[in-house]
Amino acid sequence: MSIPAITDPMGRHWDQPSRDEILVDDTHAIMTVPTFTKLLEYSSSMPSGVYDGKMWRRHEWEDALDLLMWYGPSKKPGSCSINSRVILLV
Repeated sequence: MSIPAITDPMGRHWDQPSRDEILVDDTHAIMTVPTFTKLLEYSSSMPSGVYDGKMWRRHEWEDALDLLMWYGPSKKPGSCSINSRVILLV
C-alpha cells in the first residue's frame, strides 16, 4: 500500500515530508531521523482536516512504538481510511 498524494486544497496548509522520503511495506515505514522529525505528532488526538495523503506520527506508549499514520482512500464515499505502519529509523 502506498501513501496517496495530497490533492485536496486544504493540503497546502499541512507540513509533512515528501512521500519519496518514506519506504512503506505491509508492516513498516522506513525513514531517516530528519524525515521523522518533519512529521507532526498526534499521540493523544487525531489531526483535523481529513483528506487523502495527510501523514502524521503517533507514539504508542504501551508498546513503545512510533507509528506512521495517514489518511487514504475509502470504499465509503466522503470518507477516508486511517492507515498505520511501525516506523523504523535508519
